[in-house]
Formats: sequence, structure tokens, C-alpha cells
Amino acid sequence: MHLLFHLSVLLLQIATAMALPHIRSNSIISSANLAISYVESCPNDDNTDEPVTLFIHGLDSSSHTWRRVQQSLTTPTIAIDCRGCGNSDLGDPDEFTSDALVADVKSVVDSHPLLQKKRFVLVGHSMGGRVAMCYAAKHPEDISALVIEDMDIRRREVNSNFIPNFNEAKALSFERLHPNLDSVKNAFGEIGYPSDMVDKWVREGRVYEHGSEGQYWSDVHPAFRALCYRRIFDSNSGVTCWNTIAQHFSNSNAVKVYLLVAGIGTVCEQESINDMVECMPSTISVKTYPTGYHSLHGSVMEEFLCDLQEIIEDANSPHLQGKL
Repeated sequence: MHLLFHLSVLLLQIATAMALPHIRSNSIISSANLAISYVESCPNDDNTDEPVTLFIHGLDSSSHTWRRVQQSLTTPTIAIDCRGCGNSDLGDPDEFTSDALVADVKSVVDSHPLLQKKRFVLVGHSMGGRVAMCYAAKHPEDISALVIEDMDIRRREVNSNFIPNFNEAKALSFERLHPNLDSVKNAFGEIGYPSDMVDKWVREGRVYEHGSEGQYWSDVHPAFRALCYRRIFDSNSGVTCWNTIAQHFSNSNAVKVYLLVAGIGTVCEQESINDMVECMPSTISVKTYPTGYHSLHGSVMEEFLCDLQEIIEDANSPHLQGKL
């Protein structure tokens, strides 16, 4: 079964590459000996000196969320599947920590020719914003600009998970490959996910038919949600990492930090945003998108892309090209 699964993944990657020549799926073996997958876009293969952007997704998501953004940008981009999401291995849940997620990203950075020798723009959405904060705190030398999309630094307790009656045990034992669509829908339902949410994922391509035997694969892994809440959100890591970032970047006139906030249904609290600004008032720029929902890159994509392109161009100054 594992051989057939990997063969079907390869065929899917080939089909994607044929449809969009500059979009490629790949994977590496991380420092934790896990397969970590990512999707790269290199519109101009002959120009590797262009600025590079690395994207990190949020909960109940994968690199797929960035596909339209990657297709639209004219500069190279890489969108990672966090462990347990997309086609990346989950590994041992007991080893799931913010440091482990950062190490996975670093493994991709150190192995990819577009990321090895120069700084890059790091973009994190929602939970991916927290991972991006942790990465920037630990590896500031890699960053030319840090973009946090609708995420603050406040602590979120496990019981603040917006999914009622979330069954953590079943989330941790979830299997991403199912014999049919009803099977995967039932599995999500037993965990506590509303059926309309799962139906939306099917329409968006987060849950999709896999192979020729009618099986279905879920890029969404409920264990990622459960473990992020328990190990990362329900801690002071947001504040700790942000203070460290402020120490690294506040005295730099080069590296900029951007906080992009949804105007409708944001997860950011104003008090937390104020704390973030207070830490580095001369380094951070905050923008609220009045008509944007939590996924700004999905709900107000044109404006998001325009702003991101400007950030990328601004970060592409000569003194930020090489790593320290």
C-alpha cells in the first residue's frame, strides 16, 4: 500500500508540473528523519538571483493554500507543508514542539539552493505566523522581511479551540488516507468538525480523490490542530519569540516586520497588537484590511498580492542578499 501511495503522489506531482511548468512539488528528509514536502514556484528558472519568499500555512491547511499566490508572483516562492499536513510526515506526537517545527523549516532552507545562501521573505498565516515568529527568533540571519498574516502573540488555552467537543484522542489517531469520501467525512465528524467545513475543504481541494481506486487523501490533519493548541498556543512562546525578534531587528534599519490584520473576524486582539508594536515601534508596520477575512491571501488576494510584492521588492536590497 505504501508503494502504491508514493507512486500516486509522484503521478500527481507530474500532472501538476505538466499543467503549471514552474510549479513543482518536492520533499526532503528533515533533521528529525521525517519527509517534509513543499511546493516551489520558479517562474524564471534562469534567474536564481531573484528574491525568494517562503510561506508557512496555518491550522487545517497545507501548502495548497498558497497555490494561487505562488502562481501570481513573478519571483521564486516555496510553500512548506508543516509536519503532519499535506504530504509531510507527522512523526511522533510526543516530539511535536515549536522547536521541531522550526527545525523542519530549517531543514528545507538548508537543503534548497534558492534559500541556502541568501536571506528570504518569510510569510506565515495564522498558526503559520506563530511558526514564522519562532523561526525568525531562532534564525534571524535568514530573514530579509517577516510577514505575519492575522496572528498575534497572546496565549490561547487548549479549551479555546473554536471546534466544540473536539475529540483530541481521535484527532491524534486520524488517518489521512481513506477508502472513500464518506469515510473521511465520518472521521472528521467523529472528531467534532462541522460537516459544512469538511464540504468546503472538498470544494477547495484540501480533501481530494487520490489514485485510481476511489481513495481520498486529506491534506488536513486534525492532530496538527490538537498538538499546536496543546504545545504552542497554550504557552508563552508567542511573547517570548516576539521579544527575541525585537532584540534582533529593532536596531536594524534593513529588516522590516509586517503585521497584516483582517478587518472581519480577525483572531488578533487589539491589546496584543499594541504589545507587538510597543516592542519594536520603528521596525513593524501594521495594516488592517477592512474587507478581509482571516485568510487575507484568499479573501482580498489582489490587495494582499500588491502589498506582498512591494514588501518583496523593498526587502531585495543588496545588503540583505547574503546571510551573516
